Amino acid sequence: MSPAPVGWRTPGTFAAIYRRAAASKATAVIPDDVRRFVLTSIPSVPYLEAALLLRRLAPREHSDEEVARALYIPRARAAELLEAMHQAGVVALRRADNLHARYEPRDPELVQAFDRLARHYEADIVGITHLIHDASGKSAMRFADAFKIRKDS
Repeated sequence: MSPAPVGWRTPGTFAAIYRRAAASKATAVIPDDVRRFVLTSIPSVPYLEAALLLRRLAPREHSDEEVARALYIPRARAAELLEAMHQAGVVALRRADNLHARYEPRDPELVQAFDRLARHYEADIVGITHLIHDASGKSAMRFADAFKIRKDS
């Protein structure tokens, strides 16, 4: 595996940041607008990490292969994330031999939302990741509940 491009996180960086934040137990209060944006627009931690990665390296364009390598995920998963971000208006896509994405939010409000989220994610990675996991866990539970056989049915 070739090394990640310059500016990308080195192996273990996320884990080290997460351990430090968890050890300090000092989580900041997540503002309502950031909480709302996470709950309505961020489906997973890899999605957030990919978006913030492309934001940090803007305006350069990156392939799905580069994103996969930087996030330690399969290339197919990286392509899915880039497609989802494109559908949400977060990135511009170019299709060649593989997908190439560039951070290019469709409107200024989305730019501001990601800017605020990036600041809070840096300050409270544990709180933001818990918020994402709680939201996705609740969605899964609601989906599963839809298939439960009820006594009154």
